[in-house]
Amino acid sequence: MKFRDLKLGIKQALGFGVILAIMAGVNIFAITKMGAIKAEIDEISANRLPRAIAISDLNLNTAALRISQLQHAFTAEKAAQQKQKNMMIALIDRINENLDTYAGLKAASEERQSHSKTEDSLYTAFDRKWEAYQDLSFTFFDFLEDGKTQQAVNLLNGEAQQVFDDFSADLIALVNINKRDSYALAVRAEQTYQATRYISITWLIITVLTSAFIAAGLARLIAIPVRNLVTAAGQIAEGDLNVQLESLSKDEIGHLSHSFNQMTLALREARENMQRQADKLQEQQTELQASNLELERKSQSLAQQNTEIEQKNRELERTMHQLRKAQQQLVQSEKMASLGQLTAGIAHEINNPINFVSSNVNPLRRDLEDLFALLAEYEATIERQHLQEQFTAARKLKEELDFNFLKQEVNSLLDGIKEGAHRTSEIVRGLRNFTRLDEDERKPANVNQCLESTLLMLKHQLKNRVEVIKDFGALPEIMCYPGKLNQVFTNILSNASQAISGAGKIFIKTSFDGDIVTISIRDTGKGMTKEVKQRIFEPFFTTKDVGEGTGLGLSITYGIIEEHDGNIEVYSEPDKGSEFVITLPAK
Repeated sequence: MKFRDLKLGIKQALGFGVILAIMAGVNIFAITKMGAIKAEIDEISANRLPRAIAISDLNLNTAALRISQLQHAFTAEKAAQQKQKNMMIALIDRINENLDTYAGLKAASEERQSHSKTEDSLYTAFDRKWEAYQDLSFTFFDFLEDGKTQQAVNLLNGEAQQVFDDFSADLIALVNINKRDSYALAVRAEQTYQATRYISITWLIITVLTSAFIAAGLARLIAIPVRNLVTAAGQIAEGDLNVQLESLSKDEIGHLSHSFNQMTLALREARENMQRQADKLQEQQTELQASNLELERKSQSLAQQNTEIEQKNRELERTMHQLRKAQQQLVQSEKMASLGQLTAGIAHEINNPINFVSSNVNPLRRDLEDLFALLAEYEATIERQHLQEQFTAARKLKEELDFNFLKQEVNSLLDGIKEGAHRTSEIVRGLRNFTRLDEDERKPANVNQCLESTLLMLKHQLKNRVEVIKDFGALPEIMCYPGKLNQVFTNILSNASQAISGAGKIFIKTSFDGDIVTISIRDTGKGMTKEVKQRIFEPFFTTKDVGEGTGLGLSITYGIIEEHDGNIEVYSEPDKGSEFVITLPAK
């Protein structure tokens, strides 16, 4: 069978099949190569690079440990020595964490057989020397605790120095090996990429040329017969129904030409039947109009459904808005919890002036009733016109009432009411300044004033039990959210108060060094364990009994300090109290 006699679908399938075969081959090749590139890149990003970082951290932390030991040896103050010792123990823990990380990555690379024996031997040597250095470090601590400073220095500069130099050399060698292997992997990935790119571009050019050749062949086999068919259709449109097409192939175009010839014959016959069908067409037109009316009704129904859908969408948007609002309210829940803790103190402070006002109202009412009685007596006297006799009675009544004392008492009571109202106003104003729940912009505020406002709100919770010792420095105003800072101070001070069982002290100190405002809040409470201290800023973590805390206070505190571009640190040991140090930029 000739190619021109094949079906159009077969012709197109053959043409596109050739193109797809070429493209599939290129894609399979590219995918295979890209898989190799990805594997090498994954090896770098998931193992090589983290391994190099772990080794670099080891190098940095061991150097920091060495420096801290040297400083510790020449520090005379006990507090500074203890602080440096804690720092060195923390450095040793971080170094061991780095070793665990590196060991895990090394095990993964050994499973993929991408770990060199040289690196393994260096790591083994380093691990052995590091264990020896740890033993020397603890011996160094023992010398210092026994007061053998010179022996500690000799140990540090002698045997410990040699071990440190040895494992530092191993670390540097490990860094160089990881750097060399990572670079080699990157070079291989780049070479594979360039080769794949060259081959893909070459096959792309071949695919384009092949596609153009196939398209030209198909156009010749399809376009010319179709053009003849279009010309014949135009002649029919002009009314010439005697047109006949020559059919040279047996494909769809040939069949179409044959069908076209049959169509012209049918058109000639149809022309004769057109008149008979005119009436029927009119009837169909009437039915079509009825269908159009039905379609319009359905369109209206569809429009109504669209309106209902839009309404449901708006309801959904309102629901989403309510959910977002509920989320914001959850964030504020801890603030409300803190305010709830203050309710007792606020009620106590407000009840005193309110009771003061209430207790003065009844005496004032009685005195005013007496005055009104006196005035009524005068008015009755004038009405009856028995002036002399009634004036005598009025004067007698005035003397009985001690009118001058009555006026003084009224003034005193009014002063008491005024003082009570003033105290109530001050407390309410202090509460508003403390909460500031409606603030959404930063404002200039003084941190010392924020602390004073917070202490005022916590006065009832702290008084008669906790002594607050303030050491406020001269601070400039900073741009902040004062209400949120009040929330931070409330959370920390409330926790400090709750951590103190019985009598205790809270020390608050502020300072300014030109760029940073520092706030230190230290208590003499029960302190925290290391495990608790590591988790206090986690949401919903609390050491309180169920129902006594949400676990959001310090988490929100941490978020507020971050929102102010500041930092918060906590220092605490069991039975030695806790200290929170907050630093804020002075801007």
